[in-house]
Amino acid sequence: MDCPQCRGYKLEPKEIEQGLLAGVCNKCEGALLSLMNYRFWNDQNQPSLEAGEEIEQVEDSSNAKTCPKCSRFMTKFNIGSGESNRLDLCAGCDEAWLDKGEWRLLKQLDLHNQLPKIFTDAWQRNVRRERQEQHFKTRFEKILGTDDFDKVDQFKDWMSRHAELESIKLYLTTKIE
Repeated sequence: MDCPQCRGYKLEPKEIEQGLLAGVCNKCEGALLSLMNYRFWNDQNQPSLEAGEEIEQVEDSSNAKTCPKCSRFMTKFNIGSGESNRLDLCAGCDEAWLDKGEWRLLKQLDLHNQLPKIFTDAWQRNVRRERQEQHFKTRFEKILGTDDFDKVDQFKDWMSRHAELESIKLYLTTKIE
């Protein structure tokens, strides 16, 4: 099979983790991973990282890819709200493309044992919700300034967990003239 990233280069079988085979490109070091093989491997293994490893920045290819097996376009899926990297998936073949370093990134984020979940609608909705929440907070932090925003955010968090939430809201919004 040809590499979907580097036309003209073949994917060679290689272990990206002990017992986990993928088709790897010798040029770009990307990997085509069968999710069926991954699920079997994940049921058998739970690799762990050594404590204290820093999360590296991994470059994400932005171009659209076609599946090397069936030639369909692969769909991009966000890894998480704090990450810009996206994984490519061929829904027809159940094959995932990992750019160079993305497997290590998944391990550093402790997502290596949840790979199929990343490709679900629920995961993607959660990523979008978290990004919207962060955007919302950033917007108000610019308006209020960091110190005041931190105070308001802590108050909002306390208030949202309080048993008398509605009474607090009423008190805060009632004007007595």
